Amino acid sequence: MMLDFAFKSIMRQKSRAILTTLGILIGIAAVVALGSIAEGIDSAVQSGLELSAGKITVIEKDSGFFGFFGELTDEDIESIRSVSGIKDMVPVLIYVENIQPFQGPENQVIGIEPGKGEYFLGENIKYEEGRGIEDGESGVAVIGSAIARKYNLAVGDFWTVKNEDFEIVGILEETGIQDIDKSIIVPFDDLRDALDTDTFQMIYVVPEDVKDTEAIAEEIEDANENLDALTTKELARQAGRLVEQIRGFNFAIGAVAAFVGGLGVMNTMIMSVLERRREIGVMKAIGATNRKILSQILAESALISLIGGVGGVVLGIGGALVLSGMFAGVTPVVTPSLALTGLAFALFLGLAGGYYPARKAAKLDPVEALRYE
Repeated sequence: MMLDFAFKSIMRQKSRAILTTLGILIGIAAVVALGSIAEGIDSAVQSGLELSAGKITVIEKDSGFFGFFGELTDEDIESIRSVSGIKDMVPVLIYVENIQPFQGPENQVIGIEPGKGEYFLGENIKYEEGRGIEDGESGVAVIGSAIARKYNLAVGDFWTVKNEDFEIVGILEETGIQDIDKSIIVPFDDLRDALDTDTFQMIYVVPEDVKDTEAIAEEIEDANENLDALTTKELARQAGRLVEQIRGFNFAIGAVAAFVGGLGVMNTMIMSVLERRREIGVMKAIGATNRKILSQILAESALISLIGGVGGVVLGIGGALVLSGMFAGVTPVVTPSLALTGLAFALFLGLAGGYYPARKAAKLDPVEALRYE
């Protein structure tokens, strides 16, 4: 009954209600769309951390997240050979092709020593077609499922890096992990020769006993002060800080939306109360309590905001789909909790913006209100 009456009251001034709803809708859409980026980055990072589970990722100190801008050399490998408890060390060279503004690299070529692909791929990744790169092989490549589909490639075809041709010997099954699905994996020395470089970005250090991971990481940093040795725990901590910064930015956008949207709702409801003073006076004269009037006005403001909230969530999902084409390597994710947060935020805006005019309406003197023309 109350909601039905609230809806009819809102529709008396359709233009005003629509404009107020649009203000809420745009604010919630921004919160959901930007929030989806943070959730997508979190999902991508968590998938990436699966690749480094049980290993230590060694990068150049202060070389950016995951050492993308770092430059390690063979001397860095030698500097940590004295550290005990290390089972294997695997240098990794990354080459990105055709970096597009706002879209990142078009392709990612990974150089890793033949026969050690499981350190990058993990032990559970299977091949959709063909096989892996075997120990001692040269001039061959393994590609991810997304690369195979995008370029319509099959085993026996070739991939060219800096005029060097690599025969495709295997296609990986789809994993859902961007770093694998969108990668071309080639022998480490072949990629160094093709790029004419003696540097690389990271070293995977495999401990003999996973329990010693933290201790080995500390010894590596002691052995070479120019290196950062990151365990899965430390990588997760860095990733968490990055995601929280993005969520903080999203919160700031939400705060602006709250201010603008709340003012819009408040203005609409103040005007509504002024226009309906005589009606409110009649309601109070026939027995409506202050609490009843307060609840009625709050129901109207909440309904406006919820309609805008639902529209904002839908528009935010559409915005996330648009953003997915702009950010390579990150797929924006609209989780149920994010959608519910958007709706709860919209409801908060409605209640916060409607409380003052609702309280003012509840305190109207019925005699004075009935005299109002």
